Amino acid sequence: MKTRFTLTSLALASLMMMGNTAMAETTKDGFFNVHLKLTGTCEVMTTSTGLNGAKITAESPSLAGADIDFDTHVASANAAAITKNNVGGIGTGLNISCSKNTPFTVALEPQNVPTSNGKGTMKGLITGNNDVIAYELFQPQVTRGTSAIDFTVAETITQTPWGTGSNALSLAGKGLASGEAIKLPVFATVPSNELNKFVDTYQDQVKVTLTY
Repeated sequence: MKTRFTLTSLALASLMMMGNTAMAETTKDGFFNVHLKLTGTCEVMTTSTGLNGAKITAESPSLAGADIDFDTHVASANAAAITKNNVGGIGTGLNISCSKNTPFTVALEPQNVPTSNGKGTMKGLITGNNDVIAYELFQPQVTRGTSAIDFTVAETITQTPWGTGSNALSLAGKGLASGEAIKLPVFATVPSNELNKFVDTYQDQVKVTLTY
């Protein structure tokens, strides 16, 4: 009986050691990567205008959206400066939709006499009229925060010229979803003493270029 008990005890001890070995698990960690590269895009640039891109050819054109209308004035040698924003205001001027954090620039270039500093030249419609009326384009007020997409655009004129190159307006996209479009008003000024000219209707076109 004593020998049988000894063998039974040894067998039990062996089973316990095997159980302890099974409970002491070893783990090893490995890793793999998940990758997606997102490139920026600008899907929409809306330039709203009453003439659908056509030049002014009549005395009383139908203007809207981004068009700038300096109205009708009496010729004068001592006229005050005239400042206007686009007819449609901030809501229907220039609308830009770009993916989040995509840098972009909006450049404005007068077409009668192209310049880079936002200074334009309106010419008369009457044949033989060589007089011109000068004007200048200006950027709206942009209040910038701590990140590239943290900014607000106000319907307020600044004294920063809006042209091409270093005079273009630089911002970053806020997203492509509905309601994330960036709305930009446009401002222009006819300097003082510019209205002692041939009685006529004066016009120019401005090219808008979005680069991203």
